Amino acid sequence: MAFLKFILITVAVYFVVRFLFKLFLPFAMRKAAEKLMKKAQEQGEHIADRGKVAFYYEFTGQGQQENKRSQPEGKIQVDYIPPKETPERKGTETAGEFVDFEEIK
Repeated sequence: MAFLKFILITVAVYFVVRFLFKLFLPFAMRKAAEKLMKKAQEQGEHIADRGKVAFYYEFTGQGQQENKRSQPEGKIQVDYIPPKETPERKGTETAGEFVDFEEIK
């Protein structure tokens, strides 16, 4: 009897929680979206105060790249050279051993 009572209470709590989620989740999501939009607007206004050039550099990453440039123009520096791959073998070189057979009828 105690097990049946436990199951019924568990099912009832499940449905109540599910109902409450359906009731309050859209409200919570709407508030979270409004908060994110407000934050994005404030950041946009802050960046716009610095001027259009700063806005362009901020979002394209150009400003950060210009600061890293320490070499004179015209010089090339290679950071990574990929390892050379072995040439692919074609045809019978990759097929393995061949065994002759006769078809028996």
